[in-house]
Amino acid sequence: MIRLTAVIEIAGGAPRALTHESNARSFVIGRDESADFQIPLATISRRHVKIFESDNVYVVEDLGSTHGTLINGKKLGKGEKKVLRNGDILELTKAKVTCSIESDKVADAVPNEGTQAIAARAVQGILGRLGESQSEGPFLRVISGADEGMRFPLSGSLSEWTMGRSKDCELVLNDANVSRRHAVVKKDWNGFTVSDLGSKNGVIVNDALIKKPRRLKDHDELTIGPITLVFVDPDAELLASLKDVPGFATPPEEDKDEPAPLEGSASPVGAPDGGAQPEPMPDGAPASEEDELANIDPSLLVDARTRLPTEWIVIALVGLLILGAVGVLLFVVL
Repeated sequence: MIRLTAVIEIAGGAPRALTHESNARSFVIGRDESADFQIPLATISRRHVKIFESDNVYVVEDLGSTHGTLINGKKLGKGEKKVLRNGDILELTKAKVTCSIESDKVADAVPNEGTQAIAARAVQGILGRLGESQSEGPFLRVISGADEGMRFPLSGSLSEWTMGRSKDCELVLNDANVSRRHAVVKKDWNGFTVSDLGSKNGVIVNDALIKKPRRLKDHDELTIGPITLVFVDPDAELLASLKDVPGFATPPEEDKDEPAPLEGSASPVGAPDGGAQPEPMPDGAPASEEDELANIDPSLLVDARTRLPTEWIVIALVGLLILGAVGVLLFVVL
């Protein structure tokens, strides 16, 4: 279910709040009476934006409004579609709409519950969903661009999926602006990562251009050329319930990526082929191997020059003993 709260700025008066709750798969916000969520402002188009849901993912689309739409302060292009998350704010001229998204919890939190009980309930939930065949495993779904609505399952015996326009890719994206081998999604013990394969337009995850492998989380938005996809993990809520259980801690967050460059912007100065500049050495970092050794306890260091003769003496003595034993054996036999 999604709950929308619109705060309307009224000239010369106190702000007015309107709310709308919906379980519908699709609904429209606008000033027209036919809109599902009517906001009576002249600056809002008759049918301003549409919000639709699929696979428990909400997507917002501007319907060619006159004055445009902002999502979290960033303008949404006409016809552009973006993943909508809990807490996001839509700005429709003088109306700010806060989105509250409630998903069906498989394992709700219980006050003062121990980690063992949490783990037991989560495992029961996982087994129950497997038995009911409700979970198809993680997948990528195209939300805009060619093949909109298509699902790319990330399951089976594979652990690596190449994305691009080449027919040899496991995940084929049908658009000329996508590189032949654009990106790769890999599966490991901690989940899934996405990496750029040196593509022309790069890979953008949640509006940030990635510089290195990026771990994917449920509802992450990927932009590959002009195509937008969303990563969906049906069991994300179950796994989240295990976050405080020893042995199930999630890996630390990666360093933040660069914001996606604006269209037509130049590459960073000194960055060949549009790549990122080398990261500066952090303050206080050792400048050489000698500096690193200087920080190690001297008692743990043994000079190889003093150790080498001792090793050779031991080897020589063992060799002499072997030769002596062989000589005695030959003397006895002969």
